[in-house]
Amino acid sequence: MKAAAFKVRGAQVLVGDALNPAAVAQAAQGVEHIVSLVAVRRNRPQSYLAVNVDGARIVGEAAKAAGVKSVIFVSAIGARLDAHYKYLTSRWMGEQELAKTGVAGTILRFSFVLAEEGGVVTDFERAANFGPFLIIPGNGQTQLQPILREDAARCVVETMDHPELLGKIIELGGPEVVTYEQMFDWFIQARGIKKRKLKLPVALLLPGATVMETLLKDPVVTPDEINTIQLPNVADGIDSVSSHYGWRPTAPSSWAPVHWKKPTR
Repeated sequence: MKAAAFKVRGAQVLVGDALNPAAVAQAAQGVEHIVSLVAVRRNRPQSYLAVNVDGARIVGEAAKAAGVKSVIFVSAIGARLDAHYKYLTSRWMGEQELAKTGVAGTILRFSFVLAEEGGVVTDFERAANFGPFLIIPGNGQTQLQPILREDAARCVVETMDHPELLGKIIELGGPEVVTYEQMFDWFIQARGIKKRKLKLPVALLLPGATVMETLLKDPVVTPDEINTIQLPNVADGIDSVSSHYGWRPTAPSSWAPVHWKKPTR
């Protein structure tokens, strides 16, 4: 269905494996810019190394061979080499692999990207369906700068027309800095959830999360997610989008209460 939706908009759709060098090389032929969105947030069923790291190298090599003008590589704020944060380390390693190919590129590191489904909404749904309380890892006061999916997509597209951004790492977020608990509250209120919130120390949650990750195909949370949510996730400035692109993104605080309501069937 997704492919059909793109075709209606006039896009040429090529179906293939983003981790297959031959398939990616074919897709790179005859294009000016490549946007790389391929990544996984958990280490299985596909691994961080295969997707977040090798995938970046594959797209970079294909782009270089095809003479593509630039690769716009979508990454995450906080990407770093640190064994305590496996996902963020994999994103940093992917950035490095892309750079090694020598292709011209821009790395866009986003804060939380919000949509009607997927991403953090899935995380919140898992938490809401687990047990009698809504568990918040830590104190819930980690600062975040969420941006709406449509605004993030606009940044990606407009980057193609900003050659001055080539070779740079740009951190992007929405027009508000909020806490993890505030963002969770948007979800709770939109869904009308009545469960009480319970804040628990990270050290208390990690053993159980480790067991769930080992035994369950789709655990409520992973140890890496618990650790990562304790890190500030804000861009270089509150005006990061307007300073680079000249427009102000939508405030998630006014968007989420409407768009996170439970879908009607």
